[in-house]
Amino acid sequence: MRNKANLNAIRKVAVAAKLSDASWRDFLTGFFDYARRKTHWDIRVVQSIDELERAASGCQGVVTGLEPSRAILSTLAENGAPLVAVGADWRLPAEDLRVAFIRNDNEDIGLFCARHFQSLGKFASAGFVPSAAGDDWSKAREKGFLNGFRDTATSTYHLTAEAGSDADIAALAEWLKSLPKPAAVMAAWDVRAIHALSACRLARLSVPGQVAVIGVDNDPLLCDFATPPLTSVAPDHVLEGRLAAGAIDMMMHRHGESRNRRILNTEKKIVERESAKPISPVAALMAKALSFIEAHAAENIKTADVVAALGVSRSLLDLRFRQFRGETVSVAITRKRLSEVGRLLADTSMSIRAITAKCGFANPNHLKNVFKRHFGTTMREWRLASRRPPDAVSTG
Repeated sequence: MRNKANLNAIRKVAVAAKLSDASWRDFLTGFFDYARRKTHWDIRVVQSIDELERAASGCQGVVTGLEPSRAILSTLAENGAPLVAVGADWRLPAEDLRVAFIRNDNEDIGLFCARHFQSLGKFASAGFVPSAAGDDWSKAREKGFLNGFRDTATSTYHLTAEAGSDADIAALAEWLKSLPKPAAVMAAWDVRAIHALSACRLARLSVPGQVAVIGVDNDPLLCDFATPPLTSVAPDHVLEGRLAAGAIDMMMHRHGESRNRRILNTEKKIVERESAKPISPVAALMAKALSFIEAHAAENIKTADVVAALGVSRSLLDLRFRQFRGETVSVAITRKRLSEVGRLLADTSMSIRAITAKCGFANPNHLKNVFKRHFGTTMREWRLASRRPPDAVSTG
C-alpha cells in the first residue's frame, strides 16, 4: 500500500504535448498559469511517447494529449499515480488506473460553426473537410456541423490521397466545384482549412464569394497569413489547460478519487477574418436564382421567367451567372433538367417520351441529342449502365 505523500512534498508531473500546435501552446499557458501557484510541482514537458515512458516512472502525475502506451499505463497503475487524458476518450485497460478525461465539446464546435455561417446569410450548400486520420474529434465536429444545416444540401469530402498533397488538393478542388454556390465549408482544423483555401485557388473559386471557409483552433501563424486570412473557431485551450492542472492537482492529493471522471470544456469563440464574411447581395441573388431553377426547371421555364421572379434585369442576371458559375442562366436551367432526366432513367422505368414531357423538353429526339452532348452517352446506354433489367424498361 502506497503511503500518502506529504502535502508539501515535491510532486513530479509529466506533461506530454505537441508544441508545434498553437492549441497545445495555449493549453500549456493555462496549465502553467495554474501550476505557478504550486511551488512544490516539478513539471517536465515531453513531446513523444518514448519520452513519456521514461518520465512516467518517477512521476506523481501525468497529463497527456498523446495516447499512452501500455507500459505507461502499467507504470501509473503500479505507482498509484493519476492520469489526465486530454482530447480523447481512449480505452485504457489498466483496472487500477485513476484517470480524468478532459476534452472540448467537439460536436458543439461543429454546431457553433454552422450557426455562425447561418448568421452570415443563406448558403446553397454546406461541406465538411475532415482530418487526415478520421479522428473521433473530427467526426464529432462533422456531425455537429452537418446537423446544423438540416434544410441545406450537405456533403463531406472523402480523403483519397495524403492530406495536403497535390493529389489531395486537386481532389478537394473538384469536390469544392461540385458544391452548390455559395457554399459554407468547415474544416476539422486550421491546417485542413488552409488546404481548402489552396483548392479554391486551384479551382478558381472566389473566397468568400463562392466558398466561405472556417477552420478550428485559431492558429495565428496559419490564419493571419493565409490567402485570404482564415476565419477560425477558437476553443478556449487556455481554460482547458487550467482544468487539466486542477484535475491532476486534486487527484494527486486525493488518493481515493473516483476513476474515469470526464470534464467537458464548452468555451469557444469565432475569430473573424476574410475567408468567411456576410453573404453579399450578389451571392444572395445567385442563391435565389438557383433555388427558383431547382423548383421550376421541369416546368419549361425560360431565362425570362427567372428574371421576372427575381425582379432584376436579364443582362445583370446573365452577368452574375457567368461570373460565379461560368455559364448562362439558360445553361443552368438545361443542366438541372438533364440532371433530373438522368435520375429518372436510373431510378424509374418511365419511357423516354414520358421523361421528355416531365422534364420540360420539346420532343424526345431533341432530348436525346442534348443528353448525349452533355453526358457523352445515349439515354439507353445510361439506363442500361444503371443495371436496370432491359425487359423492365420501355424506351418508346
